[in-house]
Amino acid sequence: MSTHHTTQTAYRWRQQLVWGTLMIVVGGALLLDQIDLIQLEFNLARLWRYWPWLLVISGLTKIIPPTTPRHLLSGLWEIFFAGWWYVSFNHIFGVGFGTTWPALLVAWGIGLLLRPLLDNLNAPNKETV
Repeated sequence: MSTHHTTQTAYRWRQQLVWGTLMIVVGGALLLDQIDLIQLEFNLARLWRYWPWLLVISGLTKIIPPTTPRHLLSGLWEIFFAGWWYVSFNHIFGVGFGTTWPALLVAWGIGLLLRPLLDNLNAPNKETV
């Protein structure tokens, strides 16, 4: 079995494990709220502020080894974008989208520089297969 196939299988497994667990926890909490065993203050407008954390979870599933350079950079990008959005939307540090948008260009540039470097570091692994 090739290293690429093993990495892709591990990635799919991690995704299913993480998102399945999240669905069970959220669904269980909502069910317990519906049958009045717990009381949640479910306010969709307030929860909207926290959607970037879903991107953080997605990004983390991509960067946990074993991974590929493509998944690693994609995961780091998702985590960065979630943090950027959260900071800008909530005006943390007193900054908003109008001030922080150049950070997206910087992150994109870093990704463009890292991709060939990570591909070259991963190349010896491909040759041994």
